[in-house]
Amino acid sequence: MTDRTSAPPIKPIDTLQLENPIRQCLSNGIPIYLFKNDTLDLIHLIVSIKGGTIREPLKHLSIFTYGLLKESSPRHTANEMVDLFDYYGSTYNTEIDLDNINIKMVMPKRNIPEILPLIYEFMSAPRYRVENMELFREQRLVALRNNLKKNNFVATRMMLNAMIGESCAAGRLSNEDSYRRITIADMQAYHRQTFCADNITIYATGNIDETTYACIADTFGHIACGQATEALPLFTMPASECHDLYQEVPGSVQSSIVLCRPGLAFTDDNHHTLSVLSTITGGYFGSRLMQRIREKHGYTYGIGCDSVYFGKQSIFSIQSDVNANHTNAAIDACYEELERLQNEPISEVELTTVKTYLSGTILQGLSTSVAYMEKFAFWNKLGSDQSEVQHFLQHMQQLSPEQLMETAKIFFEYNKFTNIIVGYKL
Repeated sequence: MTDRTSAPPIKPIDTLQLENPIRQCLSNGIPIYLFKNDTLDLIHLIVSIKGGTIREPLKHLSIFTYGLLKESSPRHTANEMVDLFDYYGSTYNTEIDLDNINIKMVMPKRNIPEILPLIYEFMSAPRYRVENMELFREQRLVALRNNLKKNNFVATRMMLNAMIGESCAAGRLSNEDSYRRITIADMQAYHRQTFCADNITIYATGNIDETTYACIADTFGHIACGQATEALPLFTMPASECHDLYQEVPGSVQSSIVLCRPGLAFTDDNHHTLSVLSTITGGYFGSRLMQRIREKHGYTYGIGCDSVYFGKQSIFSIQSDVNANHTNAAIDACYEELERLQNEPISEVELTTVKTYLSGTILQGLSTSVAYMEKFAFWNKLGSDQSEVQHFLQHMQQLSPEQLMETAKIFFEYNKFTNIIVGYKL
């Protein structure tokens, strides 16, 4: 009989062999990765396009061009397309990243022959309508006005501007004029430039038999070839020599703080070490910053750190909304914790806790074929693959407190950070 009075022993996970996706190539050269799941009759598709806010020639052009596709069927109105998606039990969503555009679709296997051709019509040959564009523009303007009242939104866009600068659309600050200057001609040109076989990768999971695959392959195999989008440039970061940025919001009871610096490429040899160090610093509820800034001082409800990856670069940041009366004290406490990580090795107990947490997070994040497919799409665009998990687990289990301290000495230097405050500091 199983003894339920005591917890089972915790064993470190240092190996996780993921099944390789099946890579095929469509007639037009588009690579498609298949993650088979015979028990899933809802087929999930991702059409990944090399685009995004860094690459767009005009700010907001990606969200206008691809955010309006579903409303731009050559044969159906926007309302008719809503009804058709509902009738066929399907969903369609667009995600615009710094370096990528992902169109995500979910549809019952039995309805693919009917719904997929309808989707392909507006994806490949959209008929942009003035009334839809103007409604979309007004919605985005309302959202912008509301977001500009949120300190954390303002701080995040200041971070992109400080790190990447004015050399690309992603670094430029949005305003009402930048939304108003987009035209249908701009959208049509950008669609022709980006929506071509040379810029597209497809990912699919579910119960994909030969008939289902043939339907997917035949549909997307008709996408025309074009000119491949160039690789992202390497940005000089930070773009500004100013390391302290402050935007006052009179009467604000909270300040949004961002401490940011250039990060590492996802394929950098030290990336795995920094991922573990980042988790220790502010990557989970028991992290150093949570214990210090929230639990000990009560300056904030939550604080965290993360990296945003694009091309062969990234931005590392610590972000929080803190009590305005303690803005400077919270920033000082953050740097004190970063300095402590540089000078004091963490205990084996804390390191074991973080390794266990990360192992569990990885397993949970790969528990379904849909989750695995989305992770793989992320790895693939950054030049990696499913071997990333195995490499990370092995590297993490071998990490010592001394190695993490040495990485902290290099990466957590005070003068490498840009400090952003939006709110009110006393």
